[in-house]
Amino acid sequence: MKTQKIIFFLLLLTGLLYSCYEDKSSLNYTLINPINIELGDESTDYSVFAYDTLEIKPIVYKEGVDDADLSYRWTISGNYIPPTLLDTTMTLKARIDLQPQSIAYNLLYEVLDKTTGIVQEQTFKVKVETPFGPGLVISETEDDKTSDISLIRAYNFSSGFKKDQDTTMRNLFSLVNKRKIAGVGTAILSTTYGVYGRYMTIGTRTSIDRIDPFDYSYIDGNGDSFMIDPKDYNVTSLGFSSNAGCIETIVIGGKLYTHYYQTQAIHKFSYYLLTSDMSDYQVGLSTQPEWAYGLCFDEMNGRFLEINGTKYLRVMNSSKLEPDAAFDPNKLQNFTCRAMFSGKNNIGHNILQEKDPSTGEAKPNGKIYCYDTKQAYYYDDPDLINGMPSKIIDLNDFPDIQNALFFTGTNNRDYIYYATPTKVYTIDLTMHTATPDYTVPITESPDEVITSMAVWLGYGMMNYTNNRGEMATTSSSNNMLVVTTYSPSLKEGFVRTLPISIFTGRIEQNKDYHGLFRGFGKITATTPQKQ
Repeated sequence: MKTQKIIFFLLLLTGLLYSCYEDKSSLNYTLINPINIELGDESTDYSVFAYDTLEIKPIVYKEGVDDADLSYRWTISGNYIPPTLLDTTMTLKARIDLQPQSIAYNLLYEVLDKTTGIVQEQTFKVKVETPFGPGLVISETEDDKTSDISLIRAYNFSSGFKKDQDTTMRNLFSLVNKRKIAGVGTAILSTTYGVYGRYMTIGTRTSIDRIDPFDYSYIDGNGDSFMIDPKDYNVTSLGFSSNAGCIETIVIGGKLYTHYYQTQAIHKFSYYLLTSDMSDYQVGLSTQPEWAYGLCFDEMNGRFLEINGTKYLRVMNSSKLEPDAAFDPNKLQNFTCRAMFSGKNNIGHNILQEKDPSTGEAKPNGKIYCYDTKQAYYYDDPDLINGMPSKIIDLNDFPDIQNALFFTGTNNRDYIYYATPTKVYTIDLTMHTATPDYTVPITESPDEVITSMAVWLGYGMMNYTNNRGEMATTSSSNNMLVVTTYSPSLKEGFVRTLPISIFTGRIEQNKDYHGLFRGFGKITATTPQKQ
């Protein structure tokens, strides 16, 4: 018992002595300098166009540590993408190959002190927007086997642009989708209807591709674009009726298919349309006026057919023709159709040329005529006059007409334009005269030839000479020709814009008002892009 008391007393004494000891071990430490990430007055919220370059330039340092002992990581994530490393340098400079989204991406910046393992973080928000606004879309080929798509946003093609803002975005299809188009473009069409109807359709002799014109991402192609796979993908014509039902049409293998835009559920081309009398047909070209049902030409039977929405192809009733009708729309077996487009006063211009019966192609030196047909509002045509004959215009006396490759016209004036390999002529339908208004310049190359021609129907502005001889400005829609050319020696394609005089209907003669865009491959098809 006495021994236990002694032990207890010693323990108590030890505790009292230890409690009086001043422990200074907690004061034995070294202060670590922080990693400093300075942004100055810059925000942490950024906005960048897809496929453009994002630059962020922070100042990073740590006192007492060499820059070589710091490492960096820029990682972007969000919007259902896995974290993606963009850069490993102090300042970020990287092309943003991400899909445009309404919600910003998350960008994480990490700085590692390799001497201590400490990491300092800085977060950013990056909004990726689409650069693919309204402009001219071109289909071009470098090898006559595959194609790509480029977009020109410019004063002539885009609202609100000044000339010094002209921008060309090249090879967008392959940039976004990591492959070329398998064929040479024969037709291209960009259409937008609300949120659910954004499609750019690209046709070749052997393939169909559909992409979203908002970001050029792939949607579908070939058989996947149809409810029933047609197996044949030889595209000869594309069209869109923005008012007469919002219907896209495509002609492949001689048959006409439709895609109805006013639905959220199905965005496929239906089975090809049948004729109203169940007869067979082989369509080459078609046209879609703004307010009338479209028209197509049946090469098999030599006749015009009305595209009656998504229902059928209406065969014209010859028994309903007026006694003095200029022609019978069902008796055109000796002709092939070269072009179809709208003219003034609800008239459709259809360029027909005598054909070689053995080949079905235009006969060399065959007679060329413009068969005019009537247009009627799709919602108010009880007498079914749409597509019925109006008149025949003989084009054979016009200069160089046998060498004409392309024909077009506007719906606000009585003029037709035709292009040979090196010239563009203006036909005044009132005066029945034709004048050579434009010759392809030889300043770039002596072998430059025309590869396509179309009236511009998109946005943008143009300059022209007014009736006082001064420069004036107006909308380029329906007032400008888009002519593409190609130089085999340079292996370069060009886009040339030719304003049409508001007063004379002829091509503007002041070349300072003409536009030029260059550096392309051979351009085979064009379309306006609207949004």
